[in-house]
Amino acid sequence: MSHDARVLPAQVRHTHGKGVARSLRRAGRVPGILYGAGGDRFSLSVDRRELEKAIDPTRRWNTWFKLTVKEEGQADRSESCMVIDRQVDPLRREVIHVDFLRVDPAKEVDTQVPVEYVGRPIGVQAGGKLKTYRRYVKIASVPGNIPVKVVINIANLDGDQTMRISDLQVEGFRLREKPNAPLAHVEAPKVKEAEAGEDDKKKKKKK
Repeated sequence: MSHDARVLPAQVRHTHGKGVARSLRRAGRVPGILYGAGGDRFSLSVDRRELEKAIDPTRRWNTWFKLTVKEEGQADRSESCMVIDRQVDPLRREVIHVDFLRVDPAKEVDTQVPVEYVGRPIGVQAGGKLKTYRRYVKIASVPGNIPVKVVINIANLDGDQTMRISDLQVEGFRLREKPNAPLAHVEAPKVKEAEAGEDDKKKKKKK
């Protein structure tokens, strides 16, 4: 499902340095930069509360932003972008710096999204053990189509079967993983393995 960019006001800044950054943070602002797509690279700051409010609650740092850039003596301009990097205070867990990358609404960007496994595999119901291998998958998508997550239905997975990237069917974006990469595997029930071992022993005795 497509979604719109989240509007976020930003202010161009012409002063730099650690002292300036500390002053901005004390004032409740987050220093950052904007660059990419052949445009100018410049420093800016955003209000911390407005940033937190603008972040898509489900997509989090895959949010597509529409920065309304303000600069003294200049007309406001709009910038389509996403957060490419960020610094977080290890104690307060607050964002203290953000790097915005310009993105074209009509062109794909590379990112990663979480996966969610749904369904109880047939093999698990028979006594097998499920192993999952991915928490995230890399994708390519236009900014407005980045999914919240990739849902993986493993209900039909039987014992000794493996689900791979190539088994997934997705719409609106592309997977950027090796087709043969495993997603989930169900180990055969140990009871059956034990029974098979006993059968082998009986066969040997008969011989």
